[in-house]
Amino acid sequence: MSDRCGVVVIKDDLKFAGQGVKIVSRSKLQIDCEYEGDVTGPEVVISEQGKVKGIVAGERVTVRGKIFGGIRGNAVDLRSSAHVVGDIHHTSLVIEMGAEVTGCCKIIHATSWAHEKKNAA
Repeated sequence: MSDRCGVVVIKDDLKFAGQGVKIVSRSKLQIDCEYEGDVTGPEVVISEQGKVKGIVAGERVTVRGKIFGGIRGNAVDLRSSAHVVGDIHHTSLVIEMGAEVTGCCKIIHATSWAHEKKNAA
């Protein structure tokens, strides 16, 4: 793990796995590795090398890698290299051409975010 200017980066040379494993960050969090468990933070980025098996939750979620489990976020941005298997609960959703989604996309109201955040954390 490294910390660049308030950004926590979990590097690609690590693999996290286990039952009930959760990462909760108070600053921007970038996942560059394979991770089994839930991830929560104000801003979460899954890089092209990143692969998460679990729920990813944040005010802002940007996906360039793979998520198997689902997303809960106010602003969700799926880049062209994103691959998501699971439901996406969002207030705002951007899907670039080339991104793959298998699951349902559901709009939540801004007031519902607190409930979604509690469920993911």
